[in-house]
Amino acid sequence: MLEERRRRLAALLRPELPGLVDEITREIRRVVPEYGRPLEELHGGLLRERVQYAVRLFADLVEYPQLARGDADRRFRDIGRAEGHAGRTLDQLHAALRTGGRVAWRRVARIERQRSLPAVDVSWLADRLFVYLDELASLSAQGYREARVQSQEAGRGLRRRLLRLILQRPPVSRTAVADLARTVGWPVPEQCALVAVEPEPGTHPEPDPALEPDVLADLRDAEPCLLVPGPVTSERLQRLSAAMHGARLAVGPTVPLADASASLRWARQGLRLVGDGVLPDAPVTVCADHWAALWLLSDPALVKQVTKRRLAPLNTFPPKQRARLAGTLFAWLQAQGNVQEAAVVLRVHPRTVRYRMRQIEDAFGPDLRDPTARFEIEAALRAVDLLTPHEHQE
Repeated sequence: MLEERRRRLAALLRPELPGLVDEITREIRRVVPEYGRPLEELHGGLLRERVQYAVRLFADLVEYPQLARGDADRRFRDIGRAEGHAGRTLDQLHAALRTGGRVAWRRVARIERQRSLPAVDVSWLADRLFVYLDELASLSAQGYREARVQSQEAGRGLRRRLLRLILQRPPVSRTAVADLARTVGWPVPEQCALVAVEPEPGTHPEPDPALEPDVLADLRDAEPCLLVPGPVTSERLQRLSAAMHGARLAVGPTVPLADASASLRWARQGLRLVGDGVLPDAPVTVCADHWAALWLLSDPALVKQVTKRRLAPLNTFPPKQRARLAGTLFAWLQAQGNVQEAAVVLRVHPRTVRYRMRQIEDAFGPDLRDPTARFEIEAALRAVDLLTPHEHQE
């Protein structure tokens, strides 16, 4: 009984297929604007070919429900994938399927009137049609999502490549950067700031955080980083921090795009100083707020040599007295020789500062009156203070 019904309904459908294909194709192009735009002959033919394949397969499945579907399922996934690569939306694809379904159902209703089909046959055919449409929607959606993932990953890969190209040393030509930027749709800025990223211990930054479109990211590098066009505002910093979900950030200085690698170098230096306890442990460190520390500690070997040379006179004192004298000299230099101000900073009596300064002047001799030596002494003391905070205060 059921097999006879299948054969009978399939036989009724097949003569209708050529006209149905034409009608569905026209209606899709009329109803769905994306498909209604002037198309190349190749794409216009491709749409009709897909419609024809779908309606013929439906007629075959009406008669032969056990028909192998592997190739057909792959083809419908490929259709969804092709639509994704073409830049159309999933809503547009599903709208085309719904339109095709409506046209097909109108044709079934016309056959019912012309052939006086029993209600049970019409109901059975309606069930098969709507199940089939659901399957097409599901399969094409799978392919569409796969295409979008592939497309997005390809886009992210090109953006990572662009960032690495910008940071490359020696620098590449502006034309090479502009060409790749044009490919990924990234407006080339005059200035930028680099952001060094340090994930929370034991974690890795998400490969695809919800960053703003103008931010380039390379989070797969051993030392992840971001490039932010123009000066980084406090509002932008808040958004970046939220997008990075708790990762520690250090923002380098705003520089011309050609100097992006220098901004990143300072940003990474800032992260290292935070990790060493020299700079405050904060979620976001702005390097421009810590220039002295970054500059003085940018070359540890040089700092060690300057400190060893310029602070050598203090080595004649015992360790505890040496620390007190170093702190006093640093406060006195910062106060530009004002004993009262230095005493306030050290929380001691001015007489104590004067007494210590006499010892210091005896030890350092004419160096405290030489501008170059005095500058180097203060720089060395500042570096020591940064590396051992508060050790020299009373």
